[in-house]
Amino acid sequence: MNLRHLTIFKMVCEKGSITGAAKALSMTQPAVSHAINELEESVGSPLFDRVSRRVVINENGKFYLSKVNPLLELYQDLENYSGTLHLNAPLRIGSCVTLGSYLLPGVVSRFTLSNPDTQIKVSVSNSQDITSKLMKNELDIGLVEGVISDDQLEKIPFSSYPLAVICAPSHPLAKSGDQPVTLEELIKAPLLLRETGCTIRDTFDYALALNNLSSEPLWTSTNSDVILQAVKENIGVGVVPRIFADECIQHGDIVEIEIKDFNISCMNHLVFQKDKFQTESFQAFINLVLFE
Repeated sequence: MNLRHLTIFKMVCEKGSITGAAKALSMTQPAVSHAINELEESVGSPLFDRVSRRVVINENGKFYLSKVNPLLELYQDLENYSGTLHLNAPLRIGSCVTLGSYLLPGVVSRFTLSNPDTQIKVSVSNSQDITSKLMKNELDIGLVEGVISDDQLEKIPFSSYPLAVICAPSHPLAKSGDQPVTLEELIKAPLLLRETGCTIRDTFDYALALNNLSSEPLWTSTNSDVILQAVKENIGVGVVPRIFADECIQHGDIVEIEIKDFNISCMNHLVFQKDKFQTESFQAFINLVLFE
């Protein structure tokens, strides 16, 4: 039994005769009859009654047809996707929290306008988690910060942003005068930092380590906006991407502290597996991030 047998069987049922099925399928009558005989032999039961040289579907045939119809409809549905399956598959995007906040929504919005048939599924997490999911093929493309060490991943740098050390206007470090604050002075303050494993935190800790220093934060958060709000309430000194702090600095809600010999940035990368099959929607998303 194969798909050919089932297609012929369905056509005989629809046309009510071997002759009608043969004509519809552009086959000879003996070929159709032979296929029906093979199918009946395979299922172990007659599917038609032979009455006066005519075939009439019996109860076995009616039950069998009820099973065959959905199967053939599913096959036809699969055939309809042939050559266009990649256009209907969702594009799975992973993003670190920072890029997921200020970059990704606009990119997805513009992509959807030009690619309305492609669904985008988004996962926002820290860079380590996004990289891990890319390696497991749970994501197609990642937008991540910092250094990506895995050689199996293609890494395309596309932007960077500086980190800002911020505090409330009433904080003592905001009144330090014209002299930059030293790192030693900074780490004595109550620090509000991102979680360990986040690129922002790792970059900050690495810069401290280069000066044989380390930090013990008062707060840790997976969200830079939480840190920003805590700084505005004068709970401590925060380290966040400057893009998050710019508006509040301009409004005078917070102050950026100048730190001596401390000017660090995070590089942003598009990341995907090197051997990943690149569909049209995949390439369109990459180009949108890189060139728009």
